[in-house]
Amino acid sequence: MKPPLSTTSYYSDQQPLLSIIIPARYEAERLPRTFHLLENFLEKTLYSAQIIPVVQGNDESVSIVRDLAARDHRVHPLFDPHGKGKGRAVRQGVAAAEGKIILFMDTDLSVPLDSLQRLIEQLLETPSLDILIGSRRHPQSRILIPQTIIRRLLSKIFNLLLKKLELTTLSDTQCGCKLFRYEAAKKVFAQTSIDGFGFDVELLFLANSLHYKIKEAPIDWSNGKNSHFSIFRDGIKTLYDIWMLKKRIKEKIK
Repeated sequence: MKPPLSTTSYYSDQQPLLSIIIPARYEAERLPRTFHLLENFLEKTLYSAQIIPVVQGNDESVSIVRDLAARDHRVHPLFDPHGKGKGRAVRQGVAAAEGKIILFMDTDLSVPLDSLQRLIEQLLETPSLDILIGSRRHPQSRILIPQTIIRRLLSKIFNLLLKKLELTTLSDTQCGCKLFRYEAAKKVFAQTSIDGFGFDVELLFLANSLHYKIKEAPIDWSNGKNSHFSIFRDGIKTLYDIWMLKKRIKEKIK
């Protein structure tokens, strides 16, 4: 892992460089390893950071995260026992975030931390850029462990639908690794309303409407095991959320 571009400017004030939001629902098996790797990553890169796990539900994940927070002052957990939905969790995390760069990532580290570092450095190197998103469909991306054929096919159909509805021009809205500058994150997420997996589409549409500069970037990506996303349950809900989003947009235009 290469060193960061610079370390001196990261400590110029009390604001951390990073706020890392980790939505977690029934992730007790993965959380210890994820935090171990993340702590090693921050130690090597010297990034100042605030880590915000947002725990939904009421399983062993709660006690694991409480223990992590007790031994690491950078961990600032949020607990939402009744919350259901990744969009809701990330929105709560962004509201509490203080970092110059606010990002969210999946607990399974489907985008490895080496790739995350490249995204952070790219955003730091490009002052004109407001939002940087990992894209599995970027020509330079490496898919280390692919999704099933059915998931890949449905993903392509979903993206074509979004373009048909004029909700995006991006090639991959759903990758769980997105980075925002502080101001952009606060303004965009304050206007989001979708709690489920369709929130990515909404936030990117809003960001584009607010004229923030968005760029897709190559990543390494591995399909995580034991995904909580259900094609039938969550897929249908996501399509409903997207349809309602398009309906709200049409009503605003009238």
